[in-house]
Amino acid sequence: MELRVILVQTAQGLDPSSGGFKANVNLLRQLADLGHHTAQICYAVSEEVQLFVDRAKEVGIQPHIESSTMPLQGVDGVDHTLAVTAFTDQFSVRNIVVDKIPWNTHYPITEFWDDTQVYLDDGHVRPRMKAITDFFCAQISKFRPTHVVFNDPVTMKATLSHLSRHTFKRVAIVHSAEQLPFGPYCARVPGHCLSPKAEDTLLRGVDGIWTVSKALQRYAKEHGNLDTTFLVHSTRTYLDAVTGRMPVCRRNVHKKEVGMVNPCPAKGLTILIALAKELPHINFVVWESWGSKERHLKQLAPLANVVVEPTTHNTAEIWDRIRILLAPSVWFEAWGVVVAEAQLRGIPVVSSDAGGLREAKIGVPHCIPVKMVSGERDEAGDYIVPEQDVTKWVEAVARLVEDDVEYAALADLTREAAAHWLHNLDRRAHEKWLQEME
Repeated sequence: MELRVILVQTAQGLDPSSGGFKANVNLLRQLADLGHHTAQICYAVSEEVQLFVDRAKEVGIQPHIESSTMPLQGVDGVDHTLAVTAFTDQFSVRNIVVDKIPWNTHYPITEFWDDTQVYLDDGHVRPRMKAITDFFCAQISKFRPTHVVFNDPVTMKATLSHLSRHTFKRVAIVHSAEQLPFGPYCARVPGHCLSPKAEDTLLRGVDGIWTVSKALQRYAKEHGNLDTTFLVHSTRTYLDAVTGRMPVCRRNVHKKEVGMVNPCPAKGLTILIALAKELPHINFVVWESWGSKERHLKQLAPLANVVVEPTTHNTAEIWDRIRILLAPSVWFEAWGVVVAEAQLRGIPVVSSDAGGLREAKIGVPHCIPVKMVSGERDEAGDYIVPEQDVTKWVEAVARLVEDDVEYAALADLTREAAAHWLHNLDRRAHEKWLQEME
């Protein structure tokens, strides 16, 4: 059965950065590799579109650019038209791109959240919400999908009453416990699960639910009695983005820095700070990401052995620089894409055992128990993090930085185990699941 899969992407940009974004986009790329038709509705700036168009042409793919507009009433009450560009990228994925700068200007995120809650709770569609749901539905009709994939409640509700509903399957991807409408982490992240009761009903009416770890699958069953399908991310997620092959193994025994991505309370900021203080002779480098707020980075400023770098979409910058990756999350981590990426490159990872991280570690040292957050938040909206014992963290990091022999042995083991793990994944698993969906 030939698939036609369209994804509604909530994260902005064309270049995957966060783990959830990578999972979504690479699902499409994987299916395209297997000969299926895929598309996504997303948001980006014109410079990104041009970059991806140029890359498509470089590999001999005609981008088939189409330009159109989407009407949107701004917060000022004035009617605007947003540029929409559709094109086929180097991975043979069709991208339907809304210009994100005017989108964000005319539809501020807090307004979008308010409209979403009203739409879910009361079924009332405010003008700007109607514009976006009409746009989604029109693009779905044009693409004629066999499956519509999403991780947001707006698309979940809009597709329920689509005129062609009987012709496609509705598939939800669950990337976080906070996204689920039940359990201790429900709605604990701004913008997530704005209407638990409505979203619970909607979620139980879809044709398929993909959870990205066994831990998240168990969470859904335990707290919501919700049956889901566990699938590891598509293999394309972990291959080199340029070559589509196994990532190049780094030999970073001569590197000295210990790296971490997305320093914030949920991701283990307190453990990082404690390590930096306990090991002042070791250099740490962190890269900002979606969770890193100014108030978090200020806590790192007094630490002379910690360098803060801006967000990067070129993860090669990270892998070429660090000796060890830290992943000290204390929230319910869905999986841990960055852990798998580092291990495939032969970079040892010192990780917590929170949520799906133990699965991502695939049995390779080091995976250290932590006290996870309960779901309670402080006045700033951050999770309240229990006090942590960093003894094992200090020991593991110090040994891997100071002992080249131990480091090299673990690096080799890490690469070998990760390569074996990836080799044994079924590259057609998602394809089979979608094809067999009743």
